[in-house]
Amino acid sequence: MLQPEKDQHILINKEIIKKEIEEADIKKEDKIIEIGAGTGNLTKELAKKSCVLAFEIDEKFSKFLDKLKKKYENLEIIYGNALEYDWHKYNKIVANIPYSASEAILQKAINSGIKEIIMIVSSSFKEKLLSQEKIGLIAGIFYNIKPICKIGKENFFPVPRTESWLVKLERKDDNKNKIIKNILLKKGKIKNAILYSLVENGKTKNQAKEIIKKMNLDSQVLEKPTGKITSKFLIRLKNEFFNNI
Repeated sequence: MLQPEKDQHILINKEIIKKEIEEADIKKEDKIIEIGAGTGNLTKELAKKSCVLAFEIDEKFSKFLDKLKKKYENLEIIYGNALEYDWHKYNKIVANIPYSASEAILQKAINSGIKEIIMIVSSSFKEKLLSQEKIGLIAGIFYNIKPICKIGKENFFPVPRTESWLVKLERKDDNKNKIIKNILLKKGKIKNAILYSLVENGKTKNQAKEIIKKMNLDSQVLEKPTGKITSKFLIRLKNEFFNNI
């Protein structure tokens, strides 16, 4: 087998691939993104069921993936960084992702409106998803998070340093935390994101400004971009925001 790039570990256990496919519950109308296609072990099973856009940054795997492309007309392969492409036409991610890109992939999935994510991540990232760390708080606002099963190191080539987990994230459709979701999805300064999210929720600009004033938020924090929101600030928004509306 070809040696993958650093941080890429090829899943070689067919039973785990089968489990991943089962959890994805793929419908014919689904449009799926796979990140880190590698030798195409998962890609092939996905392409049997629905439309797939598979990303692979390492072109030496083209000898495997190009054969699959010829076999499945519903399969598109891009040799490049998935984070640099538009995901908005797709509704699911099913992937064994590069672990170092876990947080960036999840954030892009949130911003792109991805409805379901079924992916294998490191044990440490699984713990983050269930924690009060920033990425865990954000993930929990947008998705129901379900750890499926632990996956031992021996199921990959090359063998990773850490144990892994298959996890499933399903987008929440309820209106809970609607304003906070809007704030997190906006770009620009935090104060503007809060202001316009409140306006979109039916407040006038003056009412929105008064609500922000009542919250007595740090003026320096409000001037920062939304991407710089801290876990502490996010917890405060969740705990105090609606008391002022």
